[in-house]
Amino acid sequence: MDPEDCLRSLAAEALLHAHPERPLFPSSLGLMAVANAFVMLGLLPEPRAEAILAEHRDGLEREGFGNTWGVTKGELTVRPGAHEYWESREGGPTGLREVPVLVAAAGVRCPTAVAEVCFEWVKLTSTGLRVSFRATAADPGGNPPPPHVSMQRAMSEVTVTDDTGHLPDLTLEGVGWSRVQERGEQEWHGQVLLDPNPARKPAWLEFTPAREGESGRVVLLPPAPVPVGTTEAAWPTPAECYLAELATATSYSIGDSVSESTAGPEDTAEIVATVADSLLAVGALPVTSTMLRQFPGSRAPAWQLPLVSRWDRRAHHRAAGFRVSQHRGLVVRPPLEHATAVIESISAQGEQVSVQVYGHPWVMGEYWPMITPCFQVRAVDDAGNEHVGMPGDWQGFPGNEGSGSFFWPPIDPDRKSIRVIVSTLWHAAWAEIELPR
Repeated sequence: MDPEDCLRSLAAEALLHAHPERPLFPSSLGLMAVANAFVMLGLLPEPRAEAILAEHRDGLEREGFGNTWGVTKGELTVRPGAHEYWESREGGPTGLREVPVLVAAAGVRCPTAVAEVCFEWVKLTSTGLRVSFRATAADPGGNPPPPHVSMQRAMSEVTVTDDTGHLPDLTLEGVGWSRVQERGEQEWHGQVLLDPNPARKPAWLEFTPAREGESGRVVLLPPAPVPVGTTEAAWPTPAECYLAELATATSYSIGDSVSESTAGPEDTAEIVATVADSLLAVGALPVTSTMLRQFPGSRAPAWQLPLVSRWDRRAHHRAAGFRVSQHRGLVVRPPLEHATAVIESISAQGEQVSVQVYGHPWVMGEYWPMITPCFQVRAVDDAGNEHVGMPGDWQGFPGNEGSGSFFWPPIDPDRKSIRVIVSTLWHAAWAEIELPR
């Protein structure tokens, strides 16, 4: 079946069954899910999918569904999902500005009057030198000043010099703030941009606090070579890879200040089934797929999801105890087709192991089922144990460039190396990396 005809057929069926006493939310999500899947997999151009969804929204308005989710705020769109993915993919790596050239672990602590600042990583790209930081202080309660204001005061008490004696300004980028109630602390995180257009790469950077404490020097060495290669994707076809990611949700809620719309287990199962059925109809999902008999959504018991959240929080808390010996800058480029990926760094603190990955094109959907699984990360340790990467923090840049962290469930501290596998829906590549034990 032609993908455009398939999507129009689904839209007509959804309009036919729309009824004031029947919730529209799951039906709208199902139609959007199929449209986004078709766009993400390259089966239907984004403008055609958008036109069909807009026609369906107009039809709902004519039927009197002007005050329901999917209509009132223009939600019927693929824009929160695969928007511009194929435009970026076909554009290739030309003009990319945030590809890491060098990454070095810092681990320099600088006490200030506002907070104790720990500079974690130094990264060089064509846009300059960026230094990530995490800062902590006792939480006095109440409403604190804006995060950017607090960190600007803190950075004014830190001096950075390089091997030429140059003193670059510290320009803050993407400062976030949170309360850590169990520790009675407030925490900031973000980056500072040093020298947006460096004429040369410095040999080292030195961070000196104005208050007590010693200065810390970070040597910027060229990245060491790492073995890399290609391998098979997690599933035989891109459609199966996509469904494997889509099927991980068992319920979903979208709320605002007025109301909340919820899709429960039966609704989410129906949405995934609609996408699978549509992919079968257009020939993207083979009828011989083992996924049709052993679906990935049944592999994750409910208790695993909060357990993953606990691992995530623990990994962030341990970052406050940053030690250079537990972290390594890499800049390893797995040989992927039609995508650019760079493993920037690896961290190993006891059983917690994480990697930072740069990628292009990397777009992020705002909510399920508008998923955009641009990159998945898994690993095989030197004992043969397989680990699925859990996504953590992510930062996007113009042109659909992005950088994000992935971590795994606890890995035996006796393991010395892992094979990190970075994959798209179409291809996969690996890098053999020693753990910084």
